[in-house]
Amino acid sequence: MKKNSSEIKTIYPERIVKYYSYGDTLEISNVIRDQSIVVLPNRKYAVLSTGEIKDMINKGDTRDSNISSLKRTMRTLRRLISANFNGGVKELWVTLTYRDIITDPKLIYNDFKVFIKKIRKHYGKVEYISVIEPHAKYGKFHLHVLLKSDKKLYIENPHLAKLWGKGFTKTKRLTNKDSIANYVVSYLTNLDTSELSETNISETGKKSIVKGSRLCLYPKGLRIYRKSDGIVDPDEGTDSKKNLIEKYNLSSTPEYVGNYNIKNQDEEEILIIKEFYKKGLKQKSNNKKDIKISRYNLENSDLTI
Repeated sequence: MKKNSSEIKTIYPERIVKYYSYGDTLEISNVIRDQSIVVLPNRKYAVLSTGEIKDMINKGDTRDSNISSLKRTMRTLRRLISANFNGGVKELWVTLTYRDIITDPKLIYNDFKVFIKKIRKHYGKVEYISVIEPHAKYGKFHLHVLLKSDKKLYIENPHLAKLWGKGFTKTKRLTNKDSIANYVVSYLTNLDTSELSETNISETGKKSIVKGSRLCLYPKGLRIYRKSDGIVDPDEGTDSKKNLIEKYNLSSTPEYVGNYNIKNQDEEEILIIKEFYKKGLKQKSNNKKDIKISRYNLENSDLTI
């Protein structure tokens, strides 16, 4: 939900921030998670500030905690994709499905290992990020894969289907005009309600997208994505906002600001501020009227943030 820009808080220039650098984007946050505990054997942990030993409380069995974990995973995935894919003739987005109802992640990834070996045999060194997606109606899994080569990559879909050999396949070229990471993460998390119908067409004949609802279909503990060795992780660390603006030649005005409210272990409300910048767009103006702004609870936040 958008608010008036006067209600949105930004990070002070001198503030030490957590940052992620990926693609042409720099993401910073005012919250730095310092290590305050040490995990011990037998489901116990030590509080560093007091030395007190406590029992772990398992909060991972609830649906809400699983959704929260999946949202964090999707944010990590978005950064990873942005750091490695930007569209163009060297990249492909492919879908690999099964004829049968398959829900065993180990089997799926073993099949994918065989598949990627065949791809590399025919097309040379190809890097990948592969992601499991559950189907809303049938419960079976399929794979979406981003492929990347150091030369033009073109795979005819009939040949792709032959190499996969398990079911339907689809090949798509994502252009550099697409926001690749946002497109992929939205695809993996949002649910088109036509998937629930027999005809795959909604009652109105139009797509009805429910944002974030596919997250409920992912089972707990599922390793959602995997990557090849040539996929690089985003650069991350801590520094002052002021230093980062100079280092990355940023505009003093962020492209996007998000404000989120969460509660700590003592039920105290904490305001998290996230700012997103495009690298190399340094400007002298501090006019904030064009900033895209948002304020809402982190648990209900859009995954592209």
